[in-house]
Amino acid sequence: MITHPTAQELVAGVAQWLPVDGSASVFGLRVARNALEIAARDMAMSPAADARAIERMRALLNRDGTRNELDEALVAAIRSGTIAPDEPALVAHLKATALDTIAIDQPKYAHALG
Repeated sequence: MITHPTAQELVAGVAQWLPVDGSASVFGLRVARNALEIAARDMAMSPAADARAIERMRALLNRDGTRNELDEALVAAIRSGTIAPDEPALVAHLKATALDTIAIDQPKYAHALG
């Protein structure tokens, strides 16, 4: 599932904010650097994370589709009761998806989770 801001939005935001006159504070530069690091990890890691999520959802739903289509179908299946919220494969998928997201957004925290 795509979350916001996207890598492109982060880079554009930093580019828009970055002062050209050298007046940025150390704190502001640190924030900008962190945003760019998140964007870089997102661009490097998201394709593989998305592919893994797609494979898990294909197995859960027994159908093919894009990441967004499968996300929507999974939500519909949970809402309709076709897939129970405590279904082990669903729980495993949600945990793996959360860990992939944390690895991109907060890699130090992801490392601590194991």
